[in-house]
Amino acid sequence: MQFRFFRIVAAAAVVLAACAGDGAAAEDIAIVETALPGEGQRPQAMVVAPDGNLWVTDVIKHQIFRIAPGGAMTPFRVPGEAVGVLQGIAFGPDGHIWFTSREENAIRRMSVTGEFNGTFVIPSQATKPTQLNKGAWPRGITVGPDGQLWFAEMAANKIGRITVNGEFTEFAIPTEDAQAYGVVTGPDKNLWFTESGAGKIGRLDIKTGKITEFALSSPQARPRDITVGPDGHLWFSMNGTDRIGRISMQGEIAEFPLPADTKPIGIATGGDGNVWFTAFKPNKIGRISPAGVVTLFDLKTANAQPFGMTAGRNGEVWISLQANHIGRVELSAKPAK
Repeated sequence: MQFRFFRIVAAAAVVLAACAGDGAAAEDIAIVETALPGEGQRPQAMVVAPDGNLWVTDVIKHQIFRIAPGGAMTPFRVPGEAVGVLQGIAFGPDGHIWFTSREENAIRRMSVTGEFNGTFVIPSQATKPTQLNKGAWPRGITVGPDGQLWFAEMAANKIGRITVNGEFTEFAIPTEDAQAYGVVTGPDKNLWFTESGAGKIGRLDIKTGKITEFALSSPQARPRDITVGPDGHLWFSMNGTDRIGRISMQGEIAEFPLPADTKPIGIATGGDGNVWFTAFKPNKIGRISPAGVVTLFDLKTANAQPFGMTAGRNGEVWISLQANHIGRVELSAKPAK
């Protein structure tokens, strides 16, 4: 079932304030950018564990990085001859790190001490296999409302669930070639996901398996990552139409325009009561208040390629910069208006 109920917030209602190139402004934030040890790494997905350690996937050298609160960085090379692109990561209810492995068509598991102790092959394959990818293309992964791991199957057109014992259940998405990307547990205890190939947001009732889809203003919206906002709604990036979207638990959508070629991807809620996002094309990160006011902040690293984003244990926001760096945004506790 599909619903279409959205509104586009007038551009005049979105105030843009570009800030100084040092990444800090009179708005009481500071952006710290740190190079990863070694060269040529491309960090993407991120998650913060309850102990404060940050875990990051590296899609070039097939590693998982652990970054301690004090700054110590430890790489763990993922074993296996077929390991390729690692694009999703989550901290599981069993205290392990779970991540998606595209070329292996699998969900992998590792301990917090770096022991790789599970490779679980996804039952499905791509609906339209290519030379690049023949598998389900597992993308985002998260802990679901039932305490299991849920993930997007971008090429198999499904949403998957895996128990901590490695048992799979899959749910077909009604729209063909939807290209599910990001997944999140909503405040309503349903699983929500973005359909990057169809310009829709999906909601999966985990009790019945029913999927409801909500169409965005454009099929080319390419929604990517999705997060629970400070207002109890879900917020998501719209990479194809340069907008930030918001959807209520009833499926009411608002879209907030960004400057042309912003190309947002990662998104997270900060401890300051605002939603933050990565602005890939202009080499910035952005902040949007619950009222829709947008501010962009420059990054220091040249061609940083800001990609993933996650919230830290102490309210900070972490950013993966594909140019071999990790960023941290230290925030005040005062929400923007």
